[in-house]
Amino acid sequence: MVFVDKTQLSLALVLAAPLFAQAQAPAQPQARAQAGAAASVTVSGQRGAAGDPRLIVAAKNRMLSRTLASSCGFMSGYSANDDDVMLRYMSDFNLEDSASNLAERFNEFGPLGDASNTPDATSIEDPLAATDPNAPAVACGPADRRFAAGINRIMRKDKTLAQAFAALDRDDGPGALALFKAAHDKIGYDAAALMLGKMHLYGMGTPRDTAQAIAWLRKVVDARYDPVADRLRFDPAHPDMINERAEAIMLLAKIHLFGIGVKKDAAEVVKWYAKAADVGYVPASAMLAQARLTGFGGPRDVARARGLLAEAGEAGYVPALYELGRLYYNGDDGVARDYKMAGAYFTAAAKAGHAGGLFAAARMYDLGQGVAPDQPRAIALYKQAALKGQPDAESALATYFYEGQLVPQDHATARKLFKEAAVQGQADAMFNLAVMSLEGQGGPKDVAMAYVWFSLAKASGHASADTALKAVAPRLTAQDQARVDAVLKPAAR
Repeated sequence: MVFVDKTQLSLALVLAAPLFAQAQAPAQPQARAQAGAAASVTVSGQRGAAGDPRLIVAAKNRMLSRTLASSCGFMSGYSANDDDVMLRYMSDFNLEDSASNLAERFNEFGPLGDASNTPDATSIEDPLAATDPNAPAVACGPADRRFAAGINRIMRKDKTLAQAFAALDRDDGPGALALFKAAHDKIGYDAAALMLGKMHLYGMGTPRDTAQAIAWLRKVVDARYDPVADRLRFDPAHPDMINERAEAIMLLAKIHLFGIGVKKDAAEVVKWYAKAADVGYVPASAMLAQARLTGFGGPRDVARARGLLAEAGEAGYVPALYELGRLYYNGDDGVARDYKMAGAYFTAAAKAGHAGGLFAAARMYDLGQGVAPDQPRAIALYKQAALKGQPDAESALATYFYEGQLVPQDHATARKLFKEAAVQGQADAMFNLAVMSLEGQGGPKDVAMAYVWFSLAKASGHASADTALKAVAPRLTAQDQARVDAVLKPAAR
């Protein structure tokens, strides 16, 4: 019986609380004032002492953090000088004059930060009031500072969020739900809103309620967003790392993808994928690219898909490199087949340990596509991919052991590898395992299981399976037929 091509390329797609920055102001050297010869007074008021949790920094232009004086200069243009990084830089190098021109620092217990010290807020002259007639009308006022001070004080002392997670660890769903709600009411923590969304979505401590879940998730997604400070920093070493905003967005996509309490809506899914990509979740770019390639949720756009995959690949998302290789390997509208480009992307993915990339690179060396044929190298790559459970690589490697090409012939190993690939749905492996079971190669002869695997191979579209079934059927005993029926036609429970 003839074995089919061992190197069939799999078409499987591999998809898949913001930190409250506390800017540190420079420590000031103590100043000593002499009060005559009798006594001296040490002035230890270190303005902005490093690590002081009571310190509040309010940039004079646009505020970047939702935890600070949020409306200060909100309508003004973005300035890099307002970033926490820049403010820390100025402070660390003791550029006090320059830093003070960039931002105001005040203590939450000071007159500008404590409403109890200010009976009449209007009596305080706003030191940051705009004097430029062309300056933005919205600026930091006493109310902004008192608001920032209050938020800062609550955050320092409040333990509700930690208590909520502790309750969840104890499997106290209702208690956790109440504590997350209290934490969000106090501060508006994104982490609390995200957890409330999850708990309503999955019915944790409360009945499932998709509408409530969406409402809480939207609180995270619609919160004020700074494209610099709040954007997710993608780490190729930890591609699944995600922040609250991106996770909330992906949950909204999942709700509409699977129709959890709502109608399935492909366009809505694609919208949320695009949103997740916009906030820095790189895997969403690859998902969006697949949608553009298949026309899921919108018009098919191969050029846009290639651009999205390239962006994700450049960011270090390995599955995107593999998908780019597939795009060039197969060719598509506007993308000519190019084995050299495909090989380059497959090799890049393989070097990063991607199972599909290892198999695809091995196949190109095996068949000499875009490179000189190199079967020893192909076998080495097949082995690496097979160790990762890649079914096409397991099937390809099995044929080498079956035929004894470049490796010692070992039917037992070949049969084991075919079975590992077959249980993952690899059609060639199903057919070849059926052949070995029928002939008793590498293990016991089993006509019934041979018929089962031929049947499954046929269902998977294997071209030769139907002919094999017709040849095997007359060899089935009544006992064999009962075993076949038990597997292929299980009784309803």
